[in-house]
Amino acid sequence: MDFRTRIDNQIFGVRASALIIKDGKIFLTKDYKGRYYTIGGAIAVNEAASDAAVREVREELGIDSRVNQLAFVVENQFTQEGIDFHNIEFHFIVEPIGEMPEEMIEGKLKQPCKWIDVDNLVNLDVVPAFLSQELPIWNGQVKHIMNMKEKTT
Repeated sequence: MDFRTRIDNQIFGVRASALIIKDGKIFLTKDYKGRYYTIGGAIAVNEAASDAAVREVREELGIDSRVNQLAFVVENQFTQEGIDFHNIEFHFIVEPIGEMPEEMIEGKLKQPCKWIDVDNLVNLDVVPAFLSQELPIWNGQVKHIMNMKEKTT
């Protein structure tokens, strides 16, 4: 069971993602709209965030991996397809074990994957959006990011 709850039009969740980085490039998947995504998903109830990142890599890429370190903790509020989200996210630097696949498979969904220059992220539609600004300047220390929507009255 995922660590996620919905109240009316608001979903609150806890997520983990794998930042797979090698030689100044990050491994991302691309959807049919041209958006690039990290590998990751919801943390299960009673699951450690780092274990969730490893599980998501196994589920989506079919390979084993190990977590090297936590890079970002993000409080992220956004609206997607008319639904308001509030996520607490843990983004880990993850080292893959084995050959990287050419596509991400999640259930019936298949999307191509590719290595993208970290410095080129600012020119792409990347989800989560903070990565395009923060990853190129990340100094190796855990960073807290707040991406909170402004409340209008």
